[in-house]
Amino acid sequence: RRAAVERFTPFLPASPSVAAMVATGEFIGRLGRVDTAPEQREVDGITMPFVITCAEPSASAAAVSAWVAANQAEIEAKLAAHGAVLFRGFPLRSAADFDAFVCSFNGWEDLSYEQSMSFAVRKRVANRICTTNEGKSGGLVYHHEQAQTPLWPSKVFFCCEKPAEPGDGGATGLVHSALVLERLRAKHPHFVDLCEREGVRYTIFAGPEQDPTKGAGRSWKSFFHVDTREECEARMARGGWEWEWGVGPRGAKLGPDFLRCVTPRLDAVKTAPGTDRKCFFNQLIATIANALEFSHVGKAGGGFDPLKDVPSQEGVDECVRFGDGTRVSLEVLLDAKAICDELALDVEWQAGDVALICNYQMMHARRPWGGEPGSRKLLASLVAETDCRAAGVPLVNT
Repeated sequence: RRAAVERFTPFLPASPSVAAMVATGEFIGRLGRVDTAPEQREVDGITMPFVITCAEPSASAAAVSAWVAANQAEIEAKLAAHGAVLFRGFPLRSAADFDAFVCSFNGWEDLSYEQSMSFAVRKRVANRICTTNEGKSGGLVYHHEQAQTPLWPSKVFFCCEKPAEPGDGGATGLVHSALVLERLRAKHPHFVDLCEREGVRYTIFAGPEQDPTKGAGRSWKSFFHVDTREECEARMARGGWEWEWGVGPRGAKLGPDFLRCVTPRLDAVKTAPGTDRKCFFNQLIATIANALEFSHVGKAGGGFDPLKDVPSQEGVDECVRFGDGTRVSLEVLLDAKAICDELALDVEWQAGDVALICNYQMMHARRPWGGEPGSRKLLASLVAETDCRAAGVPLVNT
């Protein structure tokens, strides 16, 4: 897991180093102390995540909001340079506190669950705050949030309302997507060339009702924000989707209100905004799990382990292809998954922690968790990407 990674060029100048900033007691504003954490990894001079601890844990919510507003530019610079920022020890004890923290960032528009095209079943708990994936098997494979749709967030906040009990697991893994792309380019250059040249198209299978037993159990009504098939078809037509009703994977006959739909062509490699680094921005690795779940469409969730079980190549073909119709190699996807596991770090949650990640630079995954229901509570908030494009062309999401 901790092997050194070669050829990683910093996004921004890495001087002064995080170690030097910590040694000299550097602050960001009055409340933010530059700090270290056991989770950090240094890769070729870049420390991930950048850690800020609260110098005054008794500070009021209003003081924290004012600190964010006064220091937002520097926080944004750290996010661009490191891909993720971990805020630890701040007085964030509830969903309302987390919401106030998120809302303190000026100009960052909300991408609400109701507006989003997430596969997951989630619940809103405050203004801009929702639960993470309600499905038992969801989110366990590294992914960029909603990169399989024409509407993705630019940034993601996670907040730990209640950490898992010791020994139960439940950390959140992070891996730098630019590093994954570099490894894949070195090992599978033809695959990366197809990613860059052709892009990808994803196939989605959805029923008319929410299925919280699955990680990808959102209904087509919720996914497309419609009430009827006619409204759904009109929205898909505007966005360049293809679709058919009553058909499941491998041509299986399902009820007439089950939907099979194919996205427009989406990019598989993107340059992270504010940087010159290309990232493996897609949902290809997570397709390993989605192929297993979609093979159970119309059935209750469970019966497989997305961390151990492997779909067939045909199962992957049912879920994703390159933009020109070429199949996406399962063998390469499994190799990419192994690369993620090798390069990843785990955020071991403490109560009140907030992790802010750049959705272009960082993939994330929920690590295995064996606790009782309700013994781990992680909340999320998504920041809208206001200019979603593929091949330089704006995507239609209405």
